[in-house]
Amino acid sequence: MPVRTIPAALAGVTLTAAGALFIFDPAVTWGFPSCPFYALTGWLCPFCGSLRALHALMHGHIAAALRLNPITTAGVAAGVLAFSHDAVRPGGTAFVRLVSRGASAPAIALAAVFGVLRNISWFN
Repeated sequence: MPVRTIPAALAGVTLTAAGALFIFDPAVTWGFPSCPFYALTGWLCPFCGSLRALHALMHGHIAAALRLNPITTAGVAAGVLAFSHDAVRPGGTAFVRLVSRGASAPAIALAAVFGVLRNISWFN
């Protein structure tokens, strides 16, 4: 497969998944995966509620998205801002830097702390 078809195929899969997420509500549709961590432990992982938060964002329900998963909502907002910045500024690398920092030690530590805090009853 030529190298140039990989980004096109990835874009097609991403757009198809985004379209399905826009049309179908993950809270009531059986086709979306559930969290294996929650199924095994009964605890919410840092990403529990992300699909529902993305669905809410796509429909303009920002407050609901923040309630479902604030980390996902903030990450999407940062991603949109970085992508917009790069689109306006030729040669921009803000989006690439954001993605690389998303897998950094501080980001993973933040997700872990959020995962612990969201399971403490007084935090909910």
